[in-house]
Amino acid sequence: MTMTRRDHQIMQGTLILLASSLFWAQSLHNGLGGDVFWQWAAGRYMIHHHLVLHDDVFSYTLYHKPWVTEEWGYEVLLAALVSGLGGVAFWLMSAGIGTILMVSLAWLLSLRGVKGLKNGLLVLMAAPGLVEFVKDRPQAFSYVFFVWMLIILWNAKTHPRRLWWSVPLLWVWTNMHGSFLLGFLLLLLEGIWIIVPVNTARVKTWPTQVSLKQWARVFIVSVLVSFMNPNGPGLWVYSWHVSFSTRIAKYIAEWQSPDFHMMIWVVVILVPLFLLVLLMLFGNIPVNWPDFFLVAGLFYATMKSIRFLPYYDVQWAVLLGVLTREWPFRRIQGYVVAPLLLLLTGLILFEKPIVPAGKPVGEPILAAQYLKTHPGRVFNMYHWGGYLISQHIPVFIDGRTDFYLQGHQLHQYMAVKNLTENPNIIWKQYNVRYVLWQPKTAVSTYLLSLPKQWTPIIKTKTAILFQHRGLW
Repeated sequence: MTMTRRDHQIMQGTLILLASSLFWAQSLHNGLGGDVFWQWAAGRYMIHHHLVLHDDVFSYTLYHKPWVTEEWGYEVLLAALVSGLGGVAFWLMSAGIGTILMVSLAWLLSLRGVKGLKNGLLVLMAAPGLVEFVKDRPQAFSYVFFVWMLIILWNAKTHPRRLWWSVPLLWVWTNMHGSFLLGFLLLLLEGIWIIVPVNTARVKTWPTQVSLKQWARVFIVSVLVSFMNPNGPGLWVYSWHVSFSTRIAKYIAEWQSPDFHMMIWVVVILVPLFLLVLLMLFGNIPVNWPDFFLVAGLFYATMKSIRFLPYYDVQWAVLLGVLTREWPFRRIQGYVVAPLLLLLTGLILFEKPIVPAGKPVGEPILAAQYLKTHPGRVFNMYHWGGYLISQHIPVFIDGRTDFYLQGHQLHQYMAVKNLTENPNIIWKQYNVRYVLWQPKTAVSTYLLSLPKQWTPIIKTKTAILFQHRGLW
């Protein structure tokens, strides 16, 4: 007895719900931390002053230096939602976007002929590789835009006029995050497949009704419309430079190659690749050349930088879906299995205490409260800079790595963190009065060894705030 259509629909829906619960569990259980605080503060500033920031207003090290706010659209949207909805907005901008991503992936798979239980299983299989990256940050939107771009390009093959939907999508993407270049790459590749289709016994290029002239018009208009952003055409140059910056990769783990000592990367990167290779070697379904090319390119990009994993994760799910025939599930009845999946969803969501929406976790809250009423320059840890900015405290450094590359602050910060230079020389240069650092680290141990120069005034499990005694 095979599954009925209703059973397939029930199972597909519950599997998508289960996949979405992973994103909600992450948001509900972990609280806020990291760059989201300075992005929120930047959005508040732009809304309050009715302008887009082009200069830094948050640090004392590069105050009023040029700052390209490529993510201004996300920051304004985040601040507006938080102002209107409160802390719940942070859940919507992370778990809510994750849910939209799962539904969008299911939609894309359905358009490619992957339906029912198979559709839901592929969405669930893709979720673990996405959940680590879908948080309160603008990149989360880029994953959704990537899927939507694939949907538009596939729809346009039989309805050419729908290709024009890529124009507003790419414009929004341009004003949300620098990854918009990937969207234009997808559109460019579509033109290449029109000009040079690949058709062999094993590899095919899916036919399209889009003419080269239609594609060229859409591409040119999309590029021109993308110039309608606060930074103009220069944003293209800036985003290209940042995307391939080797200097950023020295400091940010997400810009580095995956560490396969972590089993999660083996599972979400190499296992799908192994399955795809087997299907292409021993399967008899023709391989869609654009799908294969995109998977191969995104796999290579992921090997260079783990931040490309979400795009690869989406594309391998699509290729795996179209390379496999309908899976003949038997003796699975939706009304029997679905309650078990819903029970598992509930366990994922409520197995841990729920952290109140918008609550900072792992941030130096008490130290920030003290600094707000006791002025003086603070030398802060990199990952706490965003929270201090949100509390209106000028910082030495924060998560805007590309911005700080124009000065020596990143090098000086690492020199202090690793104690490769005498930190007092650097602190004297900036007239630092406070040092905010994690306990049980080299720097905090060093400062505790100098009681005549540095006094710990606030100690918590999270942070120690040291005050300099006397004058430099």
